[in-house]
Amino acid sequence: MTYTPSFDPATAASPPVDPQRPWIQDPRDDPSEMNWVKTLFNPFGRTGKLHFSRAWTFMFLGRLLLFVVPVFGAFLVSLAGMDTGFLWKPIKVLGVPIPGLLIAFVGFTLITEFTSFIAHLRRLYEAKRPSLLAILALLPLMLAGAAFVAGSAAGMAGYDQMQAKIAEASKAKAEAPKDQKTTGNTDAKAKEAKAKERRGGQRGNRRGGRPGGPNEMPSQAQMAIGTGTGMALPVWMLSSFFVMLWTLLYVARLPNGGDGRLSTGSEGPLERV
Repeated sequence: MTYTPSFDPATAASPPVDPQRPWIQDPRDDPSEMNWVKTLFNPFGRTGKLHFSRAWTFMFLGRLLLFVVPVFGAFLVSLAGMDTGFLWKPIKVLGVPIPGLLIAFVGFTLITEFTSFIAHLRRLYEAKRPSLLAILALLPLMLAGAAFVAGSAAGMAGYDQMQAKIAEASKAKAEAPKDQKTTGNTDAKAKEAKAKERRGGQRGNRRGGRPGGPNEMPSQAQMAIGTGTGMALPVWMLSSFFVMLWTLLYVARLPNGGDGRLSTGSEGPLERV
């Protein structure tokens, strides 16, 4: 007589979600089931924990590589003696000058600001959390925009002050007495100012500085955009860092379906009794 063990579904082990990734226990996190287009571009849907983590990692690494690789490459060739000024020559995109070396980085960053918002929206909705929290993913872009506007206004004000000082100096020079001593002092100061401008222009050209020669003054638009960009970039970087912490420590650790505790990795579906 042959004994045939009975099959008990309650005690039988379930097949692995992905044999190559045994740590994935929730079928909703199956990598083969991930739809990248929906995850990044369709705000009306849900995204599982690991699918969201994969999308966020792609966006983060894309930004990192598009910035670090070109800048580090330009640094290396500059050490070899190559003039890299043309790489940093600004190219106007929608009226904003952007260094040619970073065109791809800026474009990818702007796109992924919105795809990140969509991915956060889907993840929060799937985890039964307030979807409006996804607006935090756009906070760096909004703060950088506000800083750019404030910096542009400061740049225009600085340009007006500079022009006022130049006009005042010209007026004082025209009204100065024409005796030999004053003329000699004025000529000496003028020569010294020209020498400083020439040295400053040469340094600027070696660093890929302002085009048009050492004596060319920046326009009001150039000063406004330059000051605005200088204020917006650190604001964007600092706020992006805090949003990254929020994403990694909270959003990416939310349980699928909103049931369970915050954790990393993939957990199996809860058994309801």
